[in-house]
Amino acid sequence: MSIEDLERLKADASGNTGLSEALAQAVPSFATTDDAINFLESRGFNVTARELTEMASDEAREEVPVGEGEGGYGALLRFIVNH
Repeated sequence: MSIEDLERLKADASGNTGLSEALAQAVPSFATTDDAINFLESRGFNVTARELTEMASDEAREEVPVGEGEGGYGALLRFIVNH
């Protein structure tokens, strides 16, 4: 996935969007990172576990808690950090 695709994922899945809402509702049912990847692939995002982990790691380095205030994207990152 390119940097532009990762930015699109963040933009599309943050805040008050349809993808954000769907992702926030789906994350509690994820058991593994593969579940997250499959969900994203079904919505046109080609992302790897490594990329998700790197995104979550980048967020964890910031001062605010991981994913705080970022809708479904935040829920996804919190899931990745915890799994």
